[in-house]
Amino acid sequence: MTSDYQGGPRGLANGVAVDYQSPSETQLDNILPAEDKIRRKLDLILLPILGLAFFALQLDRGNIGAALTSTITQDLGITTNQLNVGTQLLSAGIVVTEIPSNILLQRFGPKKWLSFQVLAWGLVATFQAFVKSYPAYLATRLLLGLLEGGYTPGALFYLTSWYKKDEITLRVSLFYFGASFSSATSSLISAGILRLSGKNGLSGWQWIFLVEGLITIFIGLVFLLALPPKVGDGRPLISGGRWSYFTDSESRIILSRLKNDQQKTDSTKMKIIGRDVWNTVRRLNVLQHVFLSLVSATAVVGLHTYTPSIIESFGFDNITANALASVPIFASMLLLLILSILSDSTGCHGPFVLIAITWKVIGFAFLRVMPQTASKWHKYGTIAGASAMFASMHILNVSWLAVNCTSPQERSVAMALMCMASNSAGITGSQIFRTSDKPLYHRALTATCALAGASWVQTVLLIIYYFLTRPRLGTRLGYPLS
Repeated sequence: MTSDYQGGPRGLANGVAVDYQSPSETQLDNILPAEDKIRRKLDLILLPILGLAFFALQLDRGNIGAALTSTITQDLGITTNQLNVGTQLLSAGIVVTEIPSNILLQRFGPKKWLSFQVLAWGLVATFQAFVKSYPAYLATRLLLGLLEGGYTPGALFYLTSWYKKDEITLRVSLFYFGASFSSATSSLISAGILRLSGKNGLSGWQWIFLVEGLITIFIGLVFLLALPPKVGDGRPLISGGRWSYFTDSESRIILSRLKNDQQKTDSTKMKIIGRDVWNTVRRLNVLQHVFLSLVSATAVVGLHTYTPSIIESFGFDNITANALASVPIFASMLLLLILSILSDSTGCHGPFVLIAITWKVIGFAFLRVMPQTASKWHKYGTIAGASAMFASMHILNVSWLAVNCTSPQERSVAMALMCMASNSAGITGSQIFRTSDKPLYHRALTATCALAGASWVQTVLLIIYYFLTRPRLGTRLGYPLS
């Protein structure tokens, strides 16, 4: 297929060097519809594959909440406080490997490295079903974290490399839908799996780890076979090099539109060195975004883990409690989609982050003062409303930072730092809900309210920072630097 692009810088189309340059004004009417078509094609190819693996990651990371409603503490002879240590080790493992994993991703390429990760943690997640002691439980949770570390920032870097800056927020939000959908359906899936309790001598929590681990392995195989290898190259492994998702003309347009957006077109070969890490870490706006995610996510992690248990304490059985815990997550997906579309269309990111955290501040406050004499459905409505923004704050904050990164190296390191922050929140947040505080968890809910309030103040300060340091009104509320 021929192309309108002649001369100019060199790029890759389906693995072959081609020429491309910015379209002339006379070509624009033909290029724009083609670009819209390509963008839709990218959405339909990249987002389902990357989101599916993110679904698996969250499934294996978050199913401990459902396991808590089974007999895992009795079978292993431990308390919920000890179980929380496993959650902390998982988060610690993720934090430790975030940046090293991204360095390895640049060396081996997103396709190879991310595929290895999904398959490796899928195996560990599956064999969690057969742990017989507390040390074995801790070891598997730590190993699971070490293998999962780096997937989220790596996938975000790979995904955003295909899109222009004014398209990033919506795509990042849609990518995170994989995690949100997993958090919602995990409770539903676990509710069904719990019915297998006692079959073949396995407890309900063992069936949860076994079935959901096997789901991850299957997803890992799909990921390996279907993911395009790099930007502009649409030949997946399953094609054997015989066909591509994109025509040569489409590949040229993909590369050209990224060049016009001042992004590196061959970012998958980019190398990260120590200076890149240091230059990113010392940027004031990056640090502000990172600490904002750390504080806001800490308020969410513990509540999300214990939501099924709290709902069960209202008087629901464990299967119903797990099913009901999914409802606010589905609601959060709709709210996040609305905020993301508004953020991209207006070019303002900070105000929508502030809307998300304001919702949390109000919701957590209502949950904290909820009368214990209320009906179980009144209590459930309160916790569902408080959880209806779920991880929206963190996701919008990630997009806010991503559009303000000035190079692929900075974006890769910044995404890793954001994921380190959210998983560090798992270390601290998992210990907010203590055994001595159950079933009302008054002290824990007081802490979540305080953390939500602190993140509200941080968001306001970050908006003010951008207002004072960006030269144009469009950039003052968090719009991209370029």
